[in-house]
Amino acid sequence: MKYERIICYMVAISSFSFANFFSNSTLYVSGSMGSPYVSGTEVKEDDYNYSIGLRKIALFPYQGRSRFYKGSESSLSDKAVIGAVNGWEYLFKYSQVRNRDNEFKDGEFWLKWSNDKFVAKAKYMNKESRDLEFAELDFRYRKHFWIMDFTTGFTIKGHPVYGHPAFDDYEGAWWELAYEYGYTDYLVPLNDLNENGNIDDYWIWIETDEETLEGYWTYYYEGADYYWEDPDSNAVAYSDAEFYEYHMPNVIHQYNEDNKEKEYQAELYQVIGFDILMGTRESKLYSHIWINVFPQSFGLTDKSYEGEENQYDVGIMIGTDLGDHIGLFIEGTKISFYGRDEKYISTGINLRF
Repeated sequence: MKYERIICYMVAISSFSFANFFSNSTLYVSGSMGSPYVSGTEVKEDDYNYSIGLRKIALFPYQGRSRFYKGSESSLSDKAVIGAVNGWEYLFKYSQVRNRDNEFKDGEFWLKWSNDKFVAKAKYMNKESRDLEFAELDFRYRKHFWIMDFTTGFTIKGHPVYGHPAFDDYEGAWWELAYEYGYTDYLVPLNDLNENGNIDDYWIWIETDEETLEGYWTYYYEGADYYWEDPDSNAVAYSDAEFYEYHMPNVIHQYNEDNKEKEYQAELYQVIGFDILMGTRESKLYSHIWINVFPQSFGLTDKSYEGEENQYDVGIMIGTDLGDHIGLFIEGTKISFYGRDEKYISTGINLRF
């Protein structure tokens, strides 16, 4: 991807311009493999996760240093806009994963520089596991108040087409699209009263009294529906309604994937952020909370994202000691971009003997 190359160029330029760019950084390579969850006699290949990464991220006072990095960490310090120290921080992480026979590649790359007044960050994320890909350039003014940092500025986001599925522009009837993907339908009568195999309409006598033979004439149409077969001539539905409900969504999804526009779209977002940090691991109570919201956007391309839902990035970490031997914690993050959510939450209790 061109954005990955741009970030690599930025890293190379930064390393030449600043001699200590790689000092205190960690390069890691890891791999894991295990048996997948199965039910019954289902057979699946082993799960695996192979990761490689380079990171330089200062620890907040509440964090303890990890002896090893595996690439699966979900640390709050990796996601917060305001870092524990000023200067350069970065994360370059790539993972190749198989989970229950689903194979995908996840990549996250970001480079951040900050001082007491400004924060600048370049980021590229491509998570096939979430069907989420975007690149962003974020520049903000920073103001510190006691335990809180307030930031505001603008973010330019680039991404594939989201919110404009190709099916919206399809001009044919839905069954014509099904034909394009190899499905076939056959017209069949619903009520073949005269049992001649044809779909007829005629007058019939409806008797209402067996003794007097009274009744009335009504015009009757036997009616018709469609029987559907897949490209391998297997029966998949016995009516249009059944096919449209259970099979047409897959056809539409495949059509959208096959006709997805490759050109990146872009928006300019206003961004407002709050970052609150209080306490250390030695404190009775420590917390780290941040929220970034994007209240207004301006489309820069023809098919910029036009979703009406709020876009945001939230993180929280709260820990407390209830005595010399008991500790509680809760932490979590959630991002919501382009109608796609990713969240993580963890909580627990520690008993020290």
